[in-house]
Amino acid sequence: MNMTTIECLLYVLLISSLGSYAAAFTIRWPVKNHYLWRKEAHALLSLPFTTKEPEIVLKRRSQCMHCHQLLVWQDLIPIVSYLLLKGRCRACKKRICYRYPVIESLHLACCLPLLWLTDDIYQLVLQTIVISSLITSAAIDLEHQLLPDECTVLVLACALLWHLSTNTLHTSVLGMLIGFSLIYALRQLYLVVKKCEGIGLGDAKLIAALGAWLGLSNLSALLLCASLSGILYTMLLSRNGSKPMAFGPFLIFSALLVFYL
Repeated sequence: MNMTTIECLLYVLLISSLGSYAAAFTIRWPVKNHYLWRKEAHALLSLPFTTKEPEIVLKRRSQCMHCHQLLVWQDLIPIVSYLLLKGRCRACKKRICYRYPVIESLHLACCLPLLWLTDDIYQLVLQTIVISSLITSAAIDLEHQLLPDECTVLVLACALLWHLSTNTLHTSVLGMLIGFSLIYALRQLYLVVKKCEGIGLGDAKLIAALGAWLGLSNLSALLLCASLSGILYTMLLSRNGSKPMAFGPFLIFSALLVFYL
C-alpha cells in the first residue's frame, strides 16, 4: 500500500500507542476478572463478599504499580519514556514492569510489515486489530493461562470482515468451524480417557478465530507448527514437563508465522 512518510509515521505512533494500551490491558484484565469471579462465587454460595474492588481497576488513568502515582503525559510516550526514565518510576524510583516496552516493541515488529502487505486502509486497520489482539492474548495466557474472550471475539470479527471484503468468506467460515470442532472433539476425548481437562475451551475458541483469519487451507499448517513448537519447547526449555503449559502463545506464534510466510 502506498503511503506518504507522514502517514507511515502516524501509523507507527498509532500502533505503539495501541501496544501501550495492550500492555496496560494485560495487567488490568486478570486483576479485574479474578475479582469478579470471586465476587460471583461468593454470590452463588450466598456468602458475604467484602473485598473492595482493586485500586488499579477503579482508576482509569495509568498509574505506577508500586506507589499508585498517576502518570503524566511525559511518562506515557511508548518505548521512549521507558528509555528516558531508565526503566524506573519518576515518583518512587522503583522499576517499571518490562512488559510495556516489550509489548510495544512487539506491536511495532509485527504490525509494520502490514504497510507492504495490505492493499488499502480498511484491510490495514482490520489486520492491525487482529495482530494487536493476538499479542495481548499471548501475553495474558503466558502469565495466567487464560485467554480473554474479548480478544478472541475481536480477532474473529475482524477476520470475517476481512474475508468478506476479499470474497473468501467461505474458506474463513470453514476454517472457523473445522478448527473449533477438531479441538473441541480432542478436548472431549481427552476428558473421557484421562478424566481431566487436557485442552482448555479458550484454546478451542482461539483456534476457531485463527481458522477464520487464516482460512481452511492454512489450518493444517497452523496446527502442525503450533504442535511442533510446543513439543520443542517442552523438550528443550521446560524444566517440569508435568506442569500445565499455556498452548495459546504457541498457536499465536504459529499463526503469525503462517500469515507472514
